[in-house]
Amino acid sequence: MKPPFAASEQPISQKHIDATGAELSKERELLRQSLQSTALDKIHKQLWYAGRIGNISPLHHQRVLRREVILTEYPRLHLVWSKRVIYVQRLPDELLSWTCYSTLMCGSQELHLAASGFLLSYTRLIEYPSDLDIAKASGLISKQVKWRAWQKFRYALIHNLTNRNIHDRFEYGELRLSRLDTIFRLRLLGLSYFSPHREYTDYFEHHYAALFALFALVSVALSAMQVISGIDGVPEAVTTTAYRFSVAALVGLASSCAILLCVYLGLYLWNWFLICFRRRVRSRETTV
Repeated sequence: MKPPFAASEQPISQKHIDATGAELSKERELLRQSLQSTALDKIHKQLWYAGRIGNISPLHHQRVLRREVILTEYPRLHLVWSKRVIYVQRLPDELLSWTCYSTLMCGSQELHLAASGFLLSYTRLIEYPSDLDIAKASGLISKQVKWRAWQKFRYALIHNLTNRNIHDRFEYGELRLSRLDTIFRLRLLGLSYFSPHREYTDYFEHHYAALFALFALVSVALSAMQVISGIDGVPEAVTTTAYRFSVAALVGLASSCAILLCVYLGLYLWNWFLICFRRRVRSRETTV
């Protein structure tokens, strides 16, 4: 294994690694945690539902789409988008230095594949000088990277990397958060993949707005049926249909309210459990 770029093509000044032995293994583990997502690895076969292969828009086009670029340090959120927000992970300096890359990444095939895929995603995020300016302003890349150096580095990566020698996750580009949530629920891995909401009201407004809109449409339909049923000479079939629809609407409303109540109580009790558990762990640590 070797870096996907030459030493003369690195966009920043040479960085050296002084760690050896156990320290080097620790550095590799930290990099692995910052580049690999076990959550996405679990659902890789279903990622086709959340995104398309190689679909990554440059940073300037993200603004054209009216998306706000949010810096994240979590690999599971890299290129995950929702409505007007897209999360992008910072590009570590270790991936831009030939010495660091060859010392850290090339010692592990799994880490090498993840690093190569991560770099390939950045070749699509930063395609123009304006993209580099946005990346620097957002804290996504080192400010010492110049456009000419990045252009040379980017061409080397595109030439040396293919979908066959990158991590499986990076076969796919941008991933839609709402569909990741759906995959997680269907796979029974959790209520959601990631929730930016920290209050119950925001959570229910986000996830159940469509349900409330459906109830509004049903109420309009019920009002229309009530008017029709009150007219003399209406066929019995129409009255029967209106009656059955009304009963079904009432059952659906009651069931939905019960489900919402169970979800709310479940979230409330789960949060209380976490609070009590963390307090107990903290008390044990202080006593020890």
